[in-house]
Amino acid sequence: MFETERLIIRKFEENDLNKFKILLDIPEIPGWQMQKNRANEFLQWQILNYDKMDIINNIVCFGIFNKNNNILGAVGAGKHDDLKETEIFYNLLPSERGKGYATEAAKIITIWAIDNYEIPYIIGTTEIENIKSQKVLENCGYKYIDEKILLVHIENKKYRFKYYRYYK
Repeated sequence: MFETERLIIRKFEENDLNKFKILLDIPEIPGWQMQKNRANEFLQWQILNYDKMDIINNIVCFGIFNKNNNILGAVGAGKHDDLKETEIFYNLLPSERGKGYATEAAKIITIWAIDNYEIPYIIGTTEIENIKSQKVLENCGYKYIDEKILLVHIENKKYRFKYYRYYK
């Protein structure tokens, strides 16, 4: 779907299950970790979301792959549970961080979202302590707006987040 000099960002496919399962072990993504026992169903749900490609009311998640088709992470956009605004999201395997992949993938998906959907902006949220993720958003052109206390529904806990916007 999208290609850069180093990355292929594409829809997940049924034959990606073993690669997809690797993403369910990323420690900082508790919602995905909770899906380990139902990895196939979780992948099927991601694939079904491509039918509508609705980032305003649902989510759309793509795989981030290198040119050898090795999984590096995931990136996408969708409705934020608390804020009800369209949000960018991304995650990388710990071994693939610090190489600029998150910025590369987030830039492409941000532009795709802004160009293809009737939204005035897309948001990004990061935990206060997650400086690296804040740098990804800033390097993609997102502007810091404010701090917010948001509920992480999967954990039923509130955390402080930095809230960013990227305007059309």
